[in-house]
Amino acid sequence: MGHKKKNSIIVCIFAILFLPLLQGAFPFIKSAPLNGEYTLADDTAFSWRNWFKGSFGKSESNYINDNIGFRPDLVRLYDQVDYSLFKKIHSEWRLLGDRDCIFQDMHIYSYLGRDYDGYPYILEKVRKMKAIQDTLSRLGKSFIFVQTPCKAFYYPEYFPPQFKDVAKGPNNYDAYKRIADSLGLNQVDFNRWFVDMKSSSKELLYPKQGFHWSVYGSLLAADSMVKYIERLRKMRMVHPVWTNIVHTTKARSWDDDIARSINLVFPLTTETFSYPEVHFEGGQAATKPRVIYIGDSFLFQWVDEGIMDNTDRNWQIWYYNRMLINDQLKVADKYPLTDSFEVSEMKKADCIIVMFTSRNLSKMGVDFVEKTYDHFYPGK
Repeated sequence: MGHKKKNSIIVCIFAILFLPLLQGAFPFIKSAPLNGEYTLADDTAFSWRNWFKGSFGKSESNYINDNIGFRPDLVRLYDQVDYSLFKKIHSEWRLLGDRDCIFQDMHIYSYLGRDYDGYPYILEKVRKMKAIQDTLSRLGKSFIFVQTPCKAFYYPEYFPPQFKDVAKGPNNYDAYKRIADSLGLNQVDFNRWFVDMKSSSKELLYPKQGFHWSVYGSLLAADSMVKYIERLRKMRMVHPVWTNIVHTTKARSWDDDIARSINLVFPLTTETFSYPEVHFEGGQAATKPRVIYIGDSFLFQWVDEGIMDNTDRNWQIWYYNRMLINDQLKVADKYPLTDSFEVSEMKKADCIIVMFTSRNLSKMGVDFVEKTYDHFYPGK
């Protein structure tokens, strides 16, 4: 090889190595940010004290590493190589199962019963919910307990190898369902419904690449929820309606949220997603109830698809009974709740819906049931 070619190769190598430094100092290409939760190291002010302690060099090294040019692209490339060659994903609590199905470990633990609260605890919780339901009914209001689907219950055949032969014990989902049915609680079990529809549905109900039900699945559940409220309250409501469904392999909205969070260059897998073209119908006789939802992130898809805005009046989400979201305060603007606010708003509401997926049934994720029971039955 001639000297000119050698020199050209050396120049190219140094140029490639120098590009990230140049990009960091003078960004000339805009890199898409990484998805998921992460914290970048902050720059550190120089001091002789930190210099002699050795902490300045470490802090500055972390800062340069986290802010070097093309870092998001390099991270995605690194993650893609590990996934393509070794089926390895970089996450402490995301697990790769069969057929490129991604799970959260906590959902598998819930399926297996590792977070089981025990029969006495759940019996007491449901007893209090039934008492709340009876009191609200006498006040002309409706109380509904909703179990949303859980990916571990929907795709147990795709579990990672370490969970394939693990025995399934008592779990919160089964206990809540059985006790709620026996005590006459108003219960909507979307988890069982989705599993039952799995083999017959022509549309994707739960994506392998997502944390939550699909957009299609969420709309199907929303329509069912509206019909349930109608029967319970003997009223006519506005319904989501669709006559056309767009099919595509390109995910929208939340349908690939878990896949995006592991930061690959190429899509994790290929699925056919279903996106109904939705409008809302009700007629002059339709009524929009005031609804309070106490629940987790499964509710956000209904917000994004316009369900609450079109079927409810002055709706509210009490996110884990900690933060308020409503038609004025969207998902990005969560405000803390107070006990006095909750009591006053329940007096105005027509329906109060407690809605959680299996994983969040552990301790119910909130103290709404206890606080409301104590309000209606002080000292008992």
